[in-house]
Amino acid sequence: MGKSRRNAKASLALLAVAPLLGGCATHSRQEVLDAVHLRMPDCPAEMHSYAADEAWWPPGWVEMSYTVPKNCMDAYLAAHGVDLTAKPINTWPRSGTSFVGGAPIEPTDPPFSPKTMRRFKLRLDASRTYPEHSFETPYGSRFTVLLDEQGDSTTVYLETDFGGPHVL
Repeated sequence: MGKSRRNAKASLALLAVAPLLGGCATHSRQEVLDAVHLRMPDCPAEMHSYAADEAWWPPGWVEMSYTVPKNCMDAYLAAHGVDLTAKPINTWPRSGTSFVGGAPIEPTDPPFSPKTMRRFKLRLDASRTYPEHSFETPYGSRFTVLLDEQGDSTTVYLETDFGGPHVL
């Protein structure tokens, strides 16, 4: 078999595998949400930021922030099994210093990675308290949400870094 024919076969094989890896493709927000089995709240949302892992498909992580009416977000969280009458799983600022791998995490250390904080353009006020909740979809995608509740509206900072068993 000639060299150009081998190269053509290799190129065709790469074209067959590339869609499974993502990378080159760009998916709509709705396609990504469908892939991680997540719906947006049933009310108009003012989107602020959105990012997803396009290196793999389905995506391994999704981040987005948006503002919705507070009662809508409360209903959304309740529909995902979050007990809003119980204490949130966490708050920011955290209560006391904790340790991960021996390294201290201070109460006012950012709740997200530096890269995520930049994408969210998130600046938190340490004099306020922000509830944090988590929920899991029936397909195993786990989400963390930090809420900035102000009056009748809530700005939601949502992330997942594991899209569920379908990602493996």
